[in-house]
Amino acid sequence: MEPVEQLRNKLGSADEEERRSAARSLAAHPLAEVRDLAFAALGDESWRVRKEAVDLMLSYVPDENLARDLISLLSTQDNAGLRNSVVEVLQTFGSRVLPQLVEALGHEDPGVRKFIVDILGGVGDVAAIPELSAVLADQDPNVAAAAAESLGLIGDELALPHLLNALGRDDFLFRYAILQALVRIGRPVPLGMIVPLAENPLLKKALFECIGVVGNPDAVLHLTDGLHDRARNVREAALVALDSIRGRSSREEVEGAIDPCLRELSGTDTVEYLLLTGESNDRKIKSAVISILGAIGDARAFDLFVKEYRDESLQPVVLQALHDMGSSAGEVLRSRFETGEDEERCIIAHLCGELCSPECVRIAASGLHDPVPLVRALSAEAAGKALMTGLIPSVIALLDDSSADVRRRATGALVRLAAVEGESVAGAAVKLADSPDPDGRLQSVRLFAALGDAGHLGLMSKDEDPRVRREAVSSLGELHSQESSGRLIMALTDEDPDVRVAAATVLGWPGFADESGALLMALNDSSPRVQVAALKSLGRRREQSALEKITPLLENSTGMLLISALQAAFQISPEKALPYLLKAEQDDDYEVVRVARGLIDSMAERV
Repeated sequence: MEPVEQLRNKLGSADEEERRSAARSLAAHPLAEVRDLAFAALGDESWRVRKEAVDLMLSYVPDENLARDLISLLSTQDNAGLRNSVVEVLQTFGSRVLPQLVEALGHEDPGVRKFIVDILGGVGDVAAIPELSAVLADQDPNVAAAAAESLGLIGDELALPHLLNALGRDDFLFRYAILQALVRIGRPVPLGMIVPLAENPLLKKALFECIGVVGNPDAVLHLTDGLHDRARNVREAALVALDSIRGRSSREEVEGAIDPCLRELSGTDTVEYLLLTGESNDRKIKSAVISILGAIGDARAFDLFVKEYRDESLQPVVLQALHDMGSSAGEVLRSRFETGEDEERCIIAHLCGELCSPECVRIAASGLHDPVPLVRALSAEAAGKALMTGLIPSVIALLDDSSADVRRRATGALVRLAAVEGESVAGAAVKLADSPDPDGRLQSVRLFAALGDAGHLGLMSKDEDPRVRREAVSSLGELHSQESSGRLIMALTDEDPDVRVAAATVLGWPGFADESGALLMALNDSSPRVQVAALKSLGRRREQSALEKITPLLENSTGMLLISALQAAFQISPEKALPYLLKAEQDDDYEVVRVARGLIDSMAERV
């Protein structure tokens, strides 16, 4: 342990590292012996030395004398580093020095009082609210504003009456600090006590931001006035506040109080202001513009809606805005669909699937015959999404379309419609099943799958085209029907390996009774992909009898086949798989080693 005098000399050294080392060494001595040295280190010109001194002070249990001594250092002039270090120490001591901090609120130096107020806000103890509330009346406006800020940081509604009563003090920065504090506390307040602040143009933005957090539907008229304020930042604050209140209000409040006020703005210049505001790059502001324009219901907003619908993140907001416009949205959509460019018509067709109004059904009906393939495709998709059953014949007609994308989306639409109008869709599926085009027959398989028609799927699993057979086998397996087991087992001998892979994959469901051991025989398939699929299915089934057939693969295979064998064996019996896993840890293949270690680790976690 270095003597105190030696440490004193080191703290006076010009060498930063020597001073830092000395500050750290002070911890070996009682505080009473090195208090003045520690305080001096708190104000060292080097932040590294000051950090050591702060850590040293925080190692002590503070008593009232230490707290008062530290507070007295806040009066030191021309040493910002010292004051910042003291603030950090006192704030970290927190509630343990609360009595001494409160006592210092009466200090004659306003600079010290402000430091204390800031510290109390950082501590965040609600016990300090009464004292901080009293400081709102401090003769120094900076101290009073700091008190408001600290009450906001504490964030307890006990401070609300004091903050609201203090608004009578005619000082811009002080009132601004109170508004910010109300935002932080985030509890409702009587609007009549804060709305008069709008008379000061400099406070409007802060006021609207505050109303957006603490306001209610009664504030709508005040906020709509702000939508055409000359200052853009004020308009934006009013807009975001209005959207915030509307978003958290009940449906009854929105329909009964808020939206009727907003609809009165339709046809006014306010809409033009909002459209200009919609050019903002701020996503929050852009979203609020779309939302409020939807509630207003002015057709001039449609160009903005179409433009922003291209942004996937804004699509839900645009859709809700169109919903809020009601029937007028459908009329605008239909008019624009008839005259719009190709891209706009594509967007409108997509919107129809989300909105599903009578006008949207008419638009989709027209779009199914549009000369542009993508419009036809999106119209078919819309018919499926919105379950437009009356359009089924027109959608079925698109199954013969010259565009593969149109045919695919028409099939997807019919798959959806099969749930509500199965008979009509079944007729289309049967017709497609006889198509000379393999692509048509492939679409029929998807329709039969949606209908759950195992009989037709079984027939399609014998199709001459391997793609059709593969799709039929996969779809048949998804039905998990015991009656289809024989057909699926036969597919394990198909000439096409992709069909055999599909069969081996779907036969892994536990309800399948593999009495003939077809999956075990698939382990001898000439295609490693079929073997892997069979191993995965055997692992899912967890049949102990399969281990004997898997063992040769564990001993003689490599790569993905070995990995699949290890995983299957582990699923069936972790204990019996362990010797093979340990051996695999020494394999030359990194992936084999990684999988083996992962499985071993999972065994350890189970234990």
